[in-house]
Amino acid sequence: MRGLLLVAGREIRVRGLSKSNLVSLVVTVVIVGVLAALPTLIGGDEGDAKVGLAGDNAPAMQAQLEAMGGFDITVYGSADEAERAVEDETVEAAVADGSLYSLDGVANDVETKIDAAWQAASVQTNLADAGLSDQEITQALTVRPLEFVTLESGGVNSTLDYFTGLIISIIMFMMLMTPVQYIAMGVVEEKSSRIVEILLTSLKPWQLLGGKVIGLGVISLVNLIAMVAVGLGVSAATGMLSDLPPGTASAAVSTIGWWLMAFALFGTLAGGVGSLVSRQEESGSVLTPLIMSLTLSYLGAIFLLNAPTSTFAEVLSIIPPFSGIAMPTRMAIAEVPAWQIGLSGVLLALAAAGALALGSQLYKRSVLYTGSRMKLTEALRRAA
Repeated sequence: MRGLLLVAGREIRVRGLSKSNLVSLVVTVVIVGVLAALPTLIGGDEGDAKVGLAGDNAPAMQAQLEAMGGFDITVYGSADEAERAVEDETVEAAVADGSLYSLDGVANDVETKIDAAWQAASVQTNLADAGLSDQEITQALTVRPLEFVTLESGGVNSTLDYFTGLIISIIMFMMLMTPVQYIAMGVVEEKSSRIVEILLTSLKPWQLLGGKVIGLGVISLVNLIAMVAVGLGVSAATGMLSDLPPGTASAAVSTIGWWLMAFALFGTLAGGVGSLVSRQEESGSVLTPLIMSLTLSYLGAIFLLNAPTSTFAEVLSIIPPFSGIAMPTRMAIAEVPAWQIGLSGVLLALAAAGALALGSQLYKRSVLYTGSRMKLTEALRRAA
């Protein structure tokens, strides 16, 4: 363990405390914070709309608007007073004698609410004029809300849900892609400079590869935890956390666990295939299958946002390696059965264990080989 921790510590000091990594962490955290606050920033907080009321329906309409919320209401004695208030810009709009007064129109949502309040107030006034009591009017106006029944599997419930799932999938993709490439590049760099030959005189291959994976994993884990903490913190501070799907917070925290398993899978494979080449120029060819798998996992998670309860989404979030990104994304926007979460976690853990075994064997058998790119089948046939 001493050799393993020695290599891991070196990776943390060299890469984790480097200026580029620290700057990247700050920039990324700021971006996540802005994205988390974006719905609030876009929506803005313009305060209550100032509305003036006049006429016989004013009391009933005032009650309707106060029930809706978001209005600063002033009642005037006549339609002329209400109209002058609009001209003086004391209020944004005024309703009097069946007319809506404004200087240059009102926002669509405000207009919709005012119109709905006017119609409800008119009905209430008409019923009162017809001789109905307040209790009878209340019963007449009480309507059972519509029950929403979905006959087919659909997408997310709102733009905010889609936005939440998109952020999680992007973060997972970024936090897997970057360290995976660093691991492969580090292995090739040590191999091309022949430093690995010196290191292996005092370290075993599994210590060298394991320490590199653990060191870069710790760096990426710190970055991921910082992103999750900032994202949830900003959402809570702006009041958006309560508007997110019920399982978003727990899904965001569980993202760390899914990331660890996915990183173990892709990270050790990256170290193994990176040892098959001796030059940085050749690293792209051996990394292509891993990069393609990660990209397909990300694209699958994006598709999942449009149909999180479809059969394809269920299969994608269970089968590794796609489940590493797909499952936490799906958990953030929809209710996922516990058995699917458990099965997905077990399969991803088993895949990660298999990747550890395969990656370590590739590294052990090919890290000292120099020359042209070694084929995967040749590496597996070589003596360890």
